[in-house]
Amino acid sequence: MDDLRLSVLGPMQVRRGAAQLRTGGPQQQAMLVVLLLRRGLAVGAGELAEAIWGDEPPGTATGIIRTYAWRWRRVLEDGERPQVLATGGDGYRLDLPTSAVDVFRAEEAAACAERASTDGETAQARDLLDAALAFWRGEPLAGIPGPFADRWRRLLADRRLALLEERIALDLALGDHRRCVPELTELAAAHPLRERVHLLLMRALAQAGRTADALAAFRAVRRTLVGELGIGPGAELESEHRRILAGGSVAAAPSQPAVRASVPRAAAAPVPAPVPRRPAAAVLPVPGQLPPDTSDFVGRETLVMALGEALVSPVNGSPAIVSVAGMGGVGKTTLALHVAHQVRRFFPDGQLYADLRGEGPDGGRPAAVLANFLTALGIAPEAVPDGAEDRSALLRSLLADRRLLLVLENADEAASVRPLLPGTAGSAVLLTSRTGAASSLATLHTDLELFTPEEALGLLGRVIGPERLAAERPAALGLVSACGHLPLAVRIVAARLAARPAWTVASMNDRLAVEVRRIDELRIGDLAVEAAFALGYRQLSADQARAFRLVAAVPGPDIGLNAAAAVLAVGRDDAEDLLESLVDVRMVESLRIGRYRYHDLLRSFAQRTSRRTDPGEAAAARQRLLGFLTATGYEAFRQGCPGDEIDRVFARPSATGLSFADRVAAQAWVSAESGTAVALAHRIGTEPPDGEGADPDHRERLNDAVDLLVMLSPFELGPHRGPLTEAVDALAEAAVRRGDARAEGRARFLRGNIALDLHRLSEARRQTRLAAAASRAAGDTAILRQVLNDGGLVAQYLADYEEADALYGEAVELARRLGHRAGEVATRVNVALARVYGGRAEEGAAVCRAVLADLARGLPGGPAEEGPGRAYAMYVLGLALHTLGDHPEAVEWFGRSMALASGLGLEVRAAQSRYRLADSLRAAGRLRQAVEHAEAALAACEDLGAERDQAHALLALGRALAELGEEGRARACLLRARALFTGLGLPVDAHHADLVAGLVAARTA
Repeated sequence: MDDLRLSVLGPMQVRRGAAQLRTGGPQQQAMLVVLLLRRGLAVGAGELAEAIWGDEPPGTATGIIRTYAWRWRRVLEDGERPQVLATGGDGYRLDLPTSAVDVFRAEEAAACAERASTDGETAQARDLLDAALAFWRGEPLAGIPGPFADRWRRLLADRRLALLEERIALDLALGDHRRCVPELTELAAAHPLRERVHLLLMRALAQAGRTADALAAFRAVRRTLVGELGIGPGAELESEHRRILAGGSVAAAPSQPAVRASVPRAAAAPVPAPVPRRPAAAVLPVPGQLPPDTSDFVGRETLVMALGEALVSPVNGSPAIVSVAGMGGVGKTTLALHVAHQVRRFFPDGQLYADLRGEGPDGGRPAAVLANFLTALGIAPEAVPDGAEDRSALLRSLLADRRLLLVLENADEAASVRPLLPGTAGSAVLLTSRTGAASSLATLHTDLELFTPEEALGLLGRVIGPERLAAERPAALGLVSACGHLPLAVRIVAARLAARPAWTVASMNDRLAVEVRRIDELRIGDLAVEAAFALGYRQLSADQARAFRLVAAVPGPDIGLNAAAAVLAVGRDDAEDLLESLVDVRMVESLRIGRYRYHDLLRSFAQRTSRRTDPGEAAAARQRLLGFLTATGYEAFRQGCPGDEIDRVFARPSATGLSFADRVAAQAWVSAESGTAVALAHRIGTEPPDGEGADPDHRERLNDAVDLLVMLSPFELGPHRGPLTEAVDALAEAAVRRGDARAEGRARFLRGNIALDLHRLSEARRQTRLAAAASRAAGDTAILRQVLNDGGLVAQYLADYEEADALYGEAVELARRLGHRAGEVATRVNVALARVYGGRAEEGAAVCRAVLADLARGLPGGPAEEGPGRAYAMYVLGLALHTLGDHPEAVEWFGRSMALASGLGLEVRAAQSRYRLADSLRAAGRLRQAVEHAEAALAACEDLGAERDQAHALLALGRALAELGEEGRARACLLRARALFTGLGLPVDAHHADLVAGLVAARTA
């Protein structure tokens, strides 16, 4: 990765060493730009689509993005290097060092320039800024479409101009006016309203002895400003003009320190330039009510610039009104005050500040705030009008033709804000709120996000010292993660560490690891996360407060609307109204329609509040959730295993759940709620079964939790495989402690199933044998049949075909005794697969044809019951035919299996059929088609996270590419496949091992 270089300060270029790599079309480039400029953060598919196409992405946007990701992997990675483009959630993340990207290298040079300038090394600072500017090769992101690229193109162009101005100022400080005058003349023509350019031009001309030209330059910019903006030159320009008129010496140092190293530049110099305070008919006081800025403010550079520019840019003759909303503790006040101090010089008539929540009965009411503002502006208390309406009118009169900044905190109601607004464009208003209710009044509104990990580390390091942070960086990452990247929480732990030099970052991390104590740990002095959250909680209605507490009792990453309705014991519409109202006040988040989640610290606060309010309400809420999930899982299982005698496997649930029209709908629900189901089952598995604190209903709850996970087992669970393993282990251990053979057998069945999917064969064999013993002891024949089938698969993978035959045979007999036709079909096809792998492919083909003939006569459940078995039989028949060398017919059966599996929502089976189809196409000589199918199969397997299938798809792709003569790509694919097989502890078959060795040898030669 060290030789990879990406450049976007001009047309996009990607190089590895001296070689320039392909970057694809403009939209493919747009995708990489988003990932690149988000600096290692995962970007979801929806956000990528919006960044590339705006408000109207194509219906196939997700598929297109997936294709772009696959293409970029081919460009950025090879088989011998670490992964560069990683999958993160439903999106992607770019893992590149900042030294590989021209934007960040330019910023590093600018940061070094700032330090050199601060240290008085003016010449060195000038040279470093020259080095930073050299990274620009034309228009940034040239030709790249989309709103994200448009926004960053402007920001990066502005950034270059700011750096250029600073470098010119340093040149002038060094007396090098000859270089500067031509540059500045060109810049002044290109940016007629940018005052600093004109100031530097005047300074350069005066330094060159061209005083008359310098004065003429001032007259020209004054005419432009008055004509275009209706304002005169700013204070700096006026001062420079007076000094030149007086024949004063040119300043020997830049007028401002070097530009801070941030992309883009913070709002230290937004446009337009500061305006001198105009004389008024009556001299009013100049209030300066802003609380102090935070000395250790970090991050938010882009947002600071955007807010600052919006405040000093009136819109259509109306005052600029900027609104910032966010949850408690996210840093609204800190940000607002920082921005206010950055732009205060643009408001020479003063700054007014009020907290609209206030203290006392009238503290935050508009009438009281207006009275305070009027007296601050020089109105005698006895002259303040009585009514709020008259006070508002007088305030607007006083603000007319003046430039004041009003900062209003906790502006949670638009009605409280309207009377405080100026009526003319000279003044501006900065609002903060939890709800964003006043955003309808704003010319710019933003919802403040949590810190990024780097921003959180930046604040931590600023407070505790960079050396201490560097010494324990991994622990520091864990610490800010435990704080949920909430700025207030990070500030508190940083302050506690700073006050206790003997504490390590790791020790603070350990204190936060105990979830029930975490909220208590997050306080120091008058700073407390709990206090910030309690402020919002106290504003909730009784129904909102109950919903806030109960939904937080649900474990898992998020919760869907139907599940939340069950938890709250209300209808779906009522649940939606309650949860959406909590989203409005930033107590709950909703990342997409119908799904809700908590910030980790807010969840801890809600759970603590619940224990104090009603100690039993959380357990009752989880029991209602378990009932809903089990009832809905029961209906999903009907679609996932339509041939099972479901009432033999599970007791009919007493609760009410959802029903599904087909397997695809059931899979969609499982994908959405499996995280919640797995987390709930894990919690039940870890509950104390006996002794103090035990619940007499725990045995029933334990069996319900195990059954729930069995109900979900026919479906793809996506990213929840790791938590599922932990949950199943916890349930198995709980069942053993209780002596519950039924629950143990089912839990171990699931555990063996997981190990089999991961191809951990020793573990799979151990668990299936334990599951079989427990199921026999419990008389649980329905599960025993499936356990025997899985045991046969394990034996087959271990090439123990004799044991596989015995286990499959007993499983088929049990299926027939139970009348389980679909299970019988699946096991018969497993027998066929064992025949193929055992060197008896003709027998395997015959078994598959017999199964397909039986299925043609139909099963009791009709097509829904037949479908999965039919797709599997077609797949194994294709394998048998491929093994026998009948590649054209193998192509036909793999194609039919893929189409049927896709229609049924069996994504893994469809992907497997596709890469097998690719290999048969290759063997049939249809190489280009083979490559296309192998590439599509690989992309699908990557999205599914199926590593073993990824390896098989890479083998198919590598073989096809090798036969096409594309040895470089073939070698990369085969090396990746080998690495995956090695990581899974699986062998590469002899043919592919020889092929890899041959290609590597060819490369060496």
